[in-house]
Amino acid sequence: MASLSQSLLRNWRLKLAALGMSVFLWALVQTEPTNPETLPSVPIRVQIADTGWTTSGAPAPATVELRLSGPTREIIRLARDGTSVRVPIGVVGSRDTTIILRREWVQLGERSGLTVESVSPASVSLSFEPAQTRLVPLAARLTGEIDDRFALASSIEVSPQLVRVRGPVSRLEGLDSLTLMPFDLSAVSRSGAFTVAVDTMGLLGASVVPPLATLTMQVEERIERVLDGVTVQLLASEGEADVVAEPSSIQVRIVGARTLVMALDPARLRAWVPEEVLRGMAPGEERIVPLRIDGVPALVTAVPSIDRIRVRRAIDGAGGAEGAEGRP
Repeated sequence: MASLSQSLLRNWRLKLAALGMSVFLWALVQTEPTNPETLPSVPIRVQIADTGWTTSGAPAPATVELRLSGPTREIIRLARDGTSVRVPIGVVGSRDTTIILRREWVQLGERSGLTVESVSPASVSLSFEPAQTRLVPLAARLTGEIDDRFALASSIEVSPQLVRVRGPVSRLEGLDSLTLMPFDLSAVSRSGAFTVAVDTMGLLGASVVPPLATLTMQVEERIERVLDGVTVQLLASEGEADVVAEPSSIQVRIVGARTLVMALDPARLRAWVPEEVLRGMAPGEERIVPLRIDGVPALVTAVPSIDRIRVRRAIDGAGGAEGAEGRP
């Protein structure tokens, strides 16, 4: 028992000072000033239960001024976290109406001790119009280029492909698709799924579900493959003498994702000159014409060693052996 008494008395001055400080802090909290404070530009949010209608524009005014009383620290937290005035509309009776704002519509959360003294202005004007719900396809909006070390191995997939849009009829008329917010390909260095928001610019008063979409892309190492001896095909018009290409074959460089490049069948590759650029050539006439490359799969690039070649119309109708080889 003596040991307990000695323990209580040891450093009794420090213990008494700590107790006094605790009492002081408690009294300070209890006597915290509760002077009224003003929050400017608090947004108004309209919640419509009548599914046949929606707002046709922003409320007027779109923001109000709140005068609050309560603990200063709670008002500061509310201002930091943000609040709004939620206006519930059960049934729409007319296209235009004025609503008297109620103090209980101010969203205070779970903060205790706060009181809404006033809302200014005290009313808000709302406009409504019939609502419409539609399924609208999504499209990706891509910017930038993938790093030269990588390449896409498959087409980019957007999921979901359709979103549900609900809003004023006037804003949904003619809406045939929505795009995602721009996605920068230069930041992609691996395969994966990337979340992107739907761009709702211009859809004031409308809602989009879901508001987010996923871009799925497969990325592989970028490689090059060189194909030699690709024959140039010339399409001469029927009844005209054959045309000879100089050179008769070229080199083509294939660039893209490893899987796609290695799977390319060289026999499917076609270098050719369109018929329209050869039309009207006189026997013995020469022209420099553009060269086209076909048979390259999507996401793979074919780079010919030359993009223009010299062609010559044969002097006789048969065109000789050289001219015959020029036909596909």
